[in-house]
Amino acid sequence: MEQQKQTTTQLHQGRRVPRKKKGRRIVAVLAGLICLGAAAVAYGYFGPNFFLPYKSGYVHVRSDMTASEVGDILTDKGYIASPLWFRAVATVTGQAGDIHAGEYTLDSRMSLHALLDKLTSGKSEADRLVVPEGYTVREIAKAVAANGRISEADFLKAASSSDQLLPYMKGNRKVTFPTEGFLFPDTYFIPYDATADDVIAMMIKNFDDHLTDAMRAGIAKQNLSIYQFVTLASLIEKEAKYEKDRPLIASVFENRLKIHMKLQSDASISYAMGTHKAAYSINETQYDSPYNTYRYEGLPPGPIGNPGMDCMEAILEAPPTKYLYFVADKDGHNYFAATYEEHMKNVQEHMP
Repeated sequence: MEQQKQTTTQLHQGRRVPRKKKGRRIVAVLAGLICLGAAAVAYGYFGPNFFLPYKSGYVHVRSDMTASEVGDILTDKGYIASPLWFRAVATVTGQAGDIHAGEYTLDSRMSLHALLDKLTSGKSEADRLVVPEGYTVREIAKAVAANGRISEADFLKAASSSDQLLPYMKGNRKVTFPTEGFLFPDTYFIPYDATADDVIAMMIKNFDDHLTDAMRAGIAKQNLSIYQFVTLASLIEKEAKYEKDRPLIASVFENRLKIHMKLQSDASISYAMGTHKAAYSINETQYDSPYNTYRYEGLPPGPIGNPGMDCMEAILEAPPTKYLYFVADKDGHNYFAATYEEHMKNVQEHMP
């Protein structure tokens, strides 16, 4: 029995791994983990990003932005997965303070190395163009020309063509610019080699992308064509300074159209005469232009500017009212009335 115990002990001792071999295995495992970690870090920096859906576009980097803020924007726009990783890499590589302002073309497959290389190059790849709500074709032309690549004349020539318009964007009356109303207000990044026609096409496509099926259905319920709808929205854009007034102004215009009452919009005179005034004289209200809604009944021949989404949605959300009149005070707040007597009272109390 004693001999059996000794034999068993000897067998167990024979199976023991020498301490040196154990240490080597641990070192090998640790080395392997370090190599895997290094490979993961290297791929995270040099490798393409396949973890996000593919997208490409422009990113605007301001001169006052930190690497952390840039990382947040890139994450929000879907170009990188982690703003923390971007900030860490930018800091470790010493590039956090070297990011330059500009407009850069990026896509979600770019490695962080390629992305940071572009952002620190300072080589802007596009002009940034801001088109506010209500801008006319002429105003957009000036904004485009201010970037110094496309002349005002070239833009106006492109805007005078209806070749790129979709069928619903075409009216049946003579207008100043057939593209007026359909150059969607937005921030655009214009490639340096873009032509005036390219810019027009970009804006028209943007309008069509924003006109949802739900909006189209709502417009049809109002017994308006899309062209009439945009024309009406362009009037509201010019008349309303504050959001709460837009649906009510839409209601006033709709009520007037139903009873064949002239719209009498100062904004229509402004467009017709090419002037911008707080008020127009009696003689000016008789200015002979089909755009002058003081002189001619109904909507003008076409839009008088390029309305934003808020004014288009205001038509769809206009409440049923009996309002036929409105007047604005010196701050742009509007006061509404159902009768001429009420309107004149508002004029005396609020008109500057």
